[in-house]
Amino acid sequence: MTDASTDNAAPQDFGWVLLELMGHRQRIGEAREEYVGSGKMIRIDIPTGTDGDVVTEFYGTNAVYSLRPISEEVARDHWASRDPRPVRPAEYRPASQIDHYDDDHDEDPY
Repeated sequence: MTDASTDNAAPQDFGWVLLELMGHRQRIGEAREEYVGSGKMIRIDIPTGTDGDVVTEFYGTNAVYSLRPISEEVARDHWASRDPRPVRPAEYRPASQIDHYDDDHDEDPY
């Protein structure tokens, strides 16, 4: 039996946190619950500098080991000397732009 009061509850805002995940990953930023598809996930916005840009990541609630509240000052200080963005962000490139692309493979062999 499902409790209707929890199904219709507004997503919770956790504020600034140290999010610890299974697999020994730690993320520091502003976290809140968010519905993605039909499931609840944790959204964390990680500051990338003083200009207000953030990196947003989503994690399933089952992957969360702990949420530890921290101050905004601690979070921003943590990322002041680091950039949470990937070294080289993944980009989409059509197959025709990949160096080893071969026109002979366009046909489906089956």
